[in-house]
Amino acid sequence: MLIKTNRLIIRDFKPSDEEALVKIIWQENVVRFMKDWSENSKVEGRLSGYLEWLEAQKDSKDIYENKRYAVVDKITNNLIGMVGMGLEDTLNEVEMAYFIDENCRGNGYSVEALNALFDWCISVSDIKYMILTIDCANKASCRVAEKAGFELFEKRTPISHKQPNMESDSYYYFRKYR
Repeated sequence: MLIKTNRLIIRDFKPSDEEALVKIIWQENVVRFMKDWSENSKVEGRLSGYLEWLEAQKDSKDIYENKRYAVVDKITNNLIGMVGMGLEDTLNEVEMAYFIDENCRGNGYSVEALNALFDWCISVSDIKYMILTIDCANKASCRVAEKAGFELFEKRTPISHKQPNMESDSYYYFRKYR
């Protein structure tokens, strides 16, 4: 997959992205709100295995499959983050996900990447909407969601289980319609 925006290239991850990706996923707020990424990098070779798995499914346009894509600065060609989508099992809806290098935050890259991937997903499927679930403690990510055109649908507090990667016991549920 390849999407080009004004400032970004959204593409399949490559094995050569591993070193830059590890640096990003160990940044404070990525570890805080996307723990599964840092946990997957602790075991040597585990993240490279994950990147190989992503590369193996790169030709698929099935938005229900969990996919993650590299977000690259168009000018420097540096990896600056991740954007992705896939079926969220407990909600049975297609959820988007993202993170951006802390050195690149505040420049609208997350919004640009989310909008580009959303548009691509809509163009290759008949899905009516996509969702974001964001920990209530992650105020910055809530602002990104709103700037990207996602509407806050409700605040949810799961009963009998805690959402993965959630610091608080509740999360905000956002939707964006085609």
